[in-house]
Amino acid sequence: MFKMFKPEFTWVKYASPGRCQPSRSGRRPSGSALAAAVLVLIVIYLTGWYSYLLFHSVVETFAILVSFSIFLFAWNTLPFSRQRYLAVLGIAYLFVGGLDMLHMLSYKGMGVIVADGADHATQAWIAARYMESISLLVLPFLFHRKADYRVAFAVYGGIFLVLFLSIFVFPVFPKCYVQGAGLTPFKVISEYIICGILIGAGAALYRRRKDVDPVMFGFLMAALAVTVASEIAFTQYVSVYGPANQIGHMLKLISSYLIYRGIVARGLLSPYQSMFRELDQSRKELERYSRALETRVAERTRELEQTNREMRHLSGQLVHAEEKERRRIARDLHDSIGQTLSAIKLTVENAAETLGQRMDRRYLKELEKLVPMARTAIDEVRRIIMDLRPPVLEKGILQTIGTVCRDFERLHPDIRVQTDLSVAEDQVPEEVKVPVFRLLQEALHNIDKHSNASSVDVIFSLEADRLRFEVADNGKGFDPRAAESGYGQTGFGLKGMRERAELSGAGFQIQSRHGGGTRVQVDWPAATGPEAAAAGR
Repeated sequence: MFKMFKPEFTWVKYASPGRCQPSRSGRRPSGSALAAAVLVLIVIYLTGWYSYLLFHSVVETFAILVSFSIFLFAWNTLPFSRQRYLAVLGIAYLFVGGLDMLHMLSYKGMGVIVADGADHATQAWIAARYMESISLLVLPFLFHRKADYRVAFAVYGGIFLVLFLSIFVFPVFPKCYVQGAGLTPFKVISEYIICGILIGAGAALYRRRKDVDPVMFGFLMAALAVTVASEIAFTQYVSVYGPANQIGHMLKLISSYLIYRGIVARGLLSPYQSMFRELDQSRKELERYSRALETRVAERTRELEQTNREMRHLSGQLVHAEEKERRRIARDLHDSIGQTLSAIKLTVENAAETLGQRMDRRYLKELEKLVPMARTAIDEVRRIIMDLRPPVLEKGILQTIGTVCRDFERLHPDIRVQTDLSVAEDQVPEEVKVPVFRLLQEALHNIDKHSNASSVDVIFSLEADRLRFEVADNGKGFDPRAAESGYGQTGFGLKGMRERAELSGAGFQIQSRHGGGTRVQVDWPAATGPEAAAAGR
């Protein structure tokens, strides 16, 4: 009947959750569906000609089932539904259905609830319509309120009990139907009041239509309109079996079906549709946030890369400035202090030679003591100059490495040093040569002082786009972390090596363990200095 149990949406399976949404099948009914609906209405209407009680029972039973369905739907979705107003509406329809059941069972001729005439059934009808219309009027004002279903249950239960007692136990409810005279003024006026309340409910619902599902809103508005027409029809009948009464019940049947479609059928599916719609919106939001995050990460990465390039460039400039300052100090020491000390030495030697025949030998010895002191000072200045800017570097870094290693072997004949220099001189940038020399000096110094090694390998190679310099020994090894975090001489030496390597734009690694030797590895990009900064080394 009216495709009563056909859902408004059909489910379509998709490959991805983002597309797993209910597809609308709420198309306009086809001609055959409308014809079937009209045929069902005609059949139900014709049953009234055969047996009005059968007709009345069918219509009222359907209305009662709809009322109870609304309650069951609202009650069972209460734990997870955000629409708390539906719980109040469901409770209201539970008691409206109860009054409709009393109306049906006490209807004239039913014989279930024995009553004198049709007044009790009509009173139950009016009571049910008042409860229903007032509930629909209050409903729109509960959309954004946290309605307490316990309070609603108590209120509606109390009202139902009062109405039941006033109609069937204590006859204090106003008379609505008088046998032989028809409807009382109270009944007619009440029907018009109920119509007014329903129109007010429609106006309130229209004002808050944005808070209701659009399809549910349409069904409820249509149900309110049909219910108003039904109430107007009920103001016109004289006999409870009359045509006006029958038309009113037919309109009530249509109204009950519209309420069923709007609240129960739609309400069962709209949470899922809403859930999938929210999931789809969440997916789109996540995609948008993901794109924004990727953009932000890319921007941040570019900023970090630019900062790293600038820092490396500044580091290269710092190393370059340091070496430049070293050369200047070495040149000043050589040209000023070194020359002055040499002149003092020559002057003292000449004076000792000239005055040797005329001076007392005791005084001459004191003068001759100045010569070794001057020579020592000259050697010290040369050593300082050598540390600041070794002249050997002028011959190239490869030859410098060979010279330093041979000198180390000569001073330490018990340690064998092997070199593997597989890089050409022109492949080593100027900015790398001095750091390599200093790192080699410090590594060999540490090996001499701490390793007890018998073999040292010095490797300088070009691997792919990296310049790699390694110094490895077979000594006793140590814990690099403990050494770098300590305050001893070794710790400061390792820290100095790391800082020098990183300032030159290199990666620095120490691999060592107790009894397993030590390997110092330093890697530079093949392009260094300003060129490397421009290339984003």
